[in-house]
Amino acid sequence: YKGKVDKQASYEHLKSELGLDDEAIAYIGDDLPDLPLLRRVGFAVTVPNAVAEVKEFVEYETQQPGGKGAVREVCEHLLAARSQT
Repeated sequence: YKGKVDKQASYEHLKSELGLDDEAIAYIGDDLPDLPLLRRVGFAVTVPNAVAEVKEFVEYETQQPGGKGAVREVCEHLLAARSQT
């Protein structure tokens, strides 16, 4: 869904296709258009260069910037958390 303007529609399509609830979804965003989804999901993530308004609504901010290992960092974080339960 890269490059989509309507993130809500893409989110709803993927959520439906996978049969997931909002709480089961992690979402990474860095700008104002990401806020509606960041506020819905179970695990909201951003990167260091995100706008301040986004940083207020996330549970986790990566150490690595977007495009430089942030997704890998989030995956490792989620896997580590999963192994603790």
